[in-house]
Amino acid sequence: HAYIRRLPIRFPLIALLVLLTACSPADSASPKREGGPPAAVTVVSVMPKSWSEVIDAVGTAKARESVVIAAKQSERIAAVRFESGQRVSKGQILVELDSGAARADLAEAQATLKDLDAQVDRLQNLHSRQLIAQGQLDTAVANRNGAKARMQAAQERLNDRIIRAPFAGVLGLRQVSPGQYVNAGAAMVNLDDLDRMWVDFPVPENTLSKLETGMAISLGVDAFPGREFVARVTGIDSRVDIATRAIMVRADIDNSEGLIRPGMLMRVALKQDATEALVIPELAIQQIGSRTFVFIADADGKAIGRDVRVGGRRDGEVVILEGLQPGDSVIVEGTSKLRDGQKITVVGPDSKPASP
Repeated sequence: HAYIRRLPIRFPLIALLVLLTACSPADSASPKREGGPPAAVTVVSVMPKSWSEVIDAVGTAKARESVVIAAKQSERIAAVRFESGQRVSKGQILVELDSGAARADLAEAQATLKDLDAQVDRLQNLHSRQLIAQGQLDTAVANRNGAKARMQAAQERLNDRIIRAPFAGVLGLRQVSPGQYVNAGAAMVNLDDLDRMWVDFPVPENTLSKLETGMAISLGVDAFPGREFVARVTGIDSRVDIATRAIMVRADIDNSEGLIRPGMLMRVALKQDATEALVIPELAIQQIGSRTFVFIADADGKAIGRDVRVGGRRDGEVVILEGLQPGDSVIVEGTSKLRDGQKITVVGPDSKPASP
């Protein structure tokens, strides 16, 4: 303060006070804030609860038996014996094609076979009396067998002109009319067995260990909102799709009511057996880079970050596989600006996990 002592006595007193203030240590007497006031948070107590893992997927409904009824021969339609949407039995006649020429060919083949049968009978009689050579009889038998084969072929051509239902089911929309000429392979109508249905759906390959035949699944369709259909897994594909890393699963549906139709989009939920698990609100999960953690309220009133490994998620809840113990108080609300080690104040009563 030598400078102060050299000041003239006439130096105003107020200027001296200002100079002394400027020379003193800055804020030497003011208290420091240790992290600010405690953060207000809400916590939930971690307790085991019943948890059923659910695998969600989207699939397509398929008829267990489904065919397109088509003509085997190019011919004019003589009669249509069904209506669109009709339920038919196995073997029921659906369409008859013009069979005039086929019937004539069959009658000719039958007449030829009858004549050759008679010749064989006469030659066998003569051969038994050693009146003809064996070669002559063998030739007649060969001719008779050839005629028999031609008759059978004519019968098959006639049968091809009568189109029957290969199994019981429900017909789709009729595509043909009497008198129409159709080519071989032309579609006439679809036939589906709707009593038993399949749904095929892909699931990620990392869920393969959780799949097994006989698992119960629930299905939902937009056509019947709020309605749940039950099915069971009947097959798992032998290969994983290398492009999507998914595997196809097939489930069997009892469709005795006939509500589900082939091609319907179905929401699939595979439910596994319930087990005890530590479940917390998904809101408590924090993610920074590759680190997944939650904040724990410790006994000293501080927020402590703890790394966790999560499992399945559903309805705003998440399973904790590692990192927590029963009884831990997990901070759910108030984590937006929370820091590890920060003082906290728990507001409101300790929340309880939701019932299963």
